[in-house]
Amino acid sequence: MDFLAAVHFVLALPLLAVALAVRFAGSARILNSVDYARVDDVAALHRWAGNRLLLLPTEGLAAGLVSLRYPSLAFPLLFASILWLIAVAIWVTVGSDRFFRPYGAARPQRGPAASQPWR
Repeated sequence: MDFLAAVHFVLALPLLAVALAVRFAGSARILNSVDYARVDDVAALHRWAGNRLLLLPTEGLAAGLVSLRYPSLAFPLLFASILWLIAVAIWVTVGSDRFFRPYGAARPQRGPAASQPWR
C-alpha cells in the first residue's frame, strides 16, 4: 500500500504545475471550457480558477500523508481524489460564468465575422 501513497505524492506535482500555470497565465487563453469572447477580465478569471485548482495538489499531499500513516485508506483516498478532481473541474467550469459579460453586452466584432451573426 505504500505504492498508493507514492501515487498520491507523484500526482500532486503535475497538479501543482497545472494550478500554478493557470494561476499565473495572465491573459493567455488556456482553459478550454471557457468562452473567452465573453470574459471581461481574463487575468482575474485565471487567478480565480488557479486558486481553486490549487486545492487539488493540497488534497493529493494530504491524501499521501494519510496513506502513509494508515495504508488501508490509500485506495479509498485515491478514489476520493478522482471524485475531488471532477468536482473541482465542474466548479471551475460553472463558476467561470461570473466573469462573463451578459449576452447583450458583447463586444462589437470587426471584419468578415461581423456580417455573419451565426459565428
